Amino acid sequence: MSAEPGNPARAGVGAGARRLHVLRRVLVTLVLGGGTYLVTTILQMPQIWAVMLSVFVGGVALVVEYLADFENRLELVEAEQVDHFATIENLLREKFTSINEATELFGRVEDTELRTVLTDLLRHSTRLTPDEPELVGTFVRSEISRISEVVKELGDGVDITRDGEDHDWLLGLTSSARFSIDATSLAAVDAGGQGFDDGLWLTDLGQRYLDAQRRAVERGVTIRRIFVMDRSDQASDPQLLRICKEHQLMGIRVRILDPITLPGTRRTSMFDFIVFDARVSYESTPAAWIQEGMRPSIVHTRLVVRQGRVRDRIQRFEDLWTSAQDLD
Repeated sequence: MSAEPGNPARAGVGAGARRLHVLRRVLVTLVLGGGTYLVTTILQMPQIWAVMLSVFVGGVALVVEYLADFENRLELVEAEQVDHFATIENLLREKFTSINEATELFGRVEDTELRTVLTDLLRHSTRLTPDEPELVGTFVRSEISRISEVVKELGDGVDITRDGEDHDWLLGLTSSARFSIDATSLAAVDAGGQGFDDGLWLTDLGQRYLDAQRRAVERGVTIRRIFVMDRSDQASDPQLLRICKEHQLMGIRVRILDPITLPGTRRTSMFDFIVFDARVSYESTPAAWIQEGMRPSIVHTRLVVRQGRVRDRIQRFEDLWTSAQDLD
């Protein structure tokens, strides 16, 4: 049976119980009053005294019952008030704890450079209503979770690895750089199977990457790029020379490197990397050649933020830059 206050069945049961309770009080009063009258009559007391004592005893019994009932109700109310106050206290404690955590969190946000972005993110997130398609909500949660994981790993100083080639990282870091970009461009990664003309630099990503570098140079970023050949005769490749000239016209310093001129350890451990502002290294690992004439796919991309490793990349680039030759 339902326990809701407005339930008709429950209300009927409550009314019946109250009627039985009142009837019991009346019966007890009548029994005590009648018993007193009977005793006084047996004792041959005057009639007036018999009636008065009967009424007095019945009245006292009725008052005692009401006082006992009032005491029970008072104890019940006190117990309910204690429970109610405890519930309110717990709710207030939880709310104040949440408020304190939120206040502390926003206080930390105010001390970071991300305060405007995070505030905008929270404000814009509230615009998603329950009426939005489920797909939209799921997609937004997925994107926020992905970004949150990246921020967490970067905040912990942990290198991040993602499957495939992450275009957003490459373009975002290029657009965010303020001082320097030192990049290697391996023919095995950036060139197609027939040369640089069908490689990275003619794809949509390559063109957007070039445009981002052009804008970086305009805001004062120093960019150096080493084109690492996989054949000695590639130095005179007109396709490579054209791409190098295009970089130079944008203000990018370019050199060409023949790995055969490097010491054995450096030559056998070549990999594609880009160091941004001497703080972050963007590294991509290509898959093995499967079909001649096609640019190999990228197995995974890594952001290196551990400063020991970043310093190793910086020194590696300086060694390669010294060994490389100017385009002229």
